[in-house]
Amino acid sequence: MNLILNRIRINWYSLIPEVARPPFNRKGRVVLVFTITENGNVEDLQVVANSGLDPLDRASVGSIYASNPFPKLPAGFDGNFIRLQITYLYNYSTR
Repeated sequence: MNLILNRIRINWYSLIPEVARPPFNRKGRVVLVFTITENGNVEDLQVVANSGLDPLDRASVGSIYASNPFPKLPAGFDGNFIRLQITYLYNYSTR
């Protein structure tokens, strides 16, 4: 799971749009749900909550597609896929 999240994070950071960077610092929250198949491919990506700012939504979605494919699911994993939900926070304090 850490490998998946780190890959997404690296790709997301490279795609964060100018409107979310200083001096603009626009806030936004994007929630994505998607499936990773047993061979590591992304399927059924859905934006379940958008930020209201298209550049923020596109960067979030782009971070998943830029990370595709992921590693195959590990041997012994109980199932053919994993369904994930990820929330992206732009300029929200984590405290």
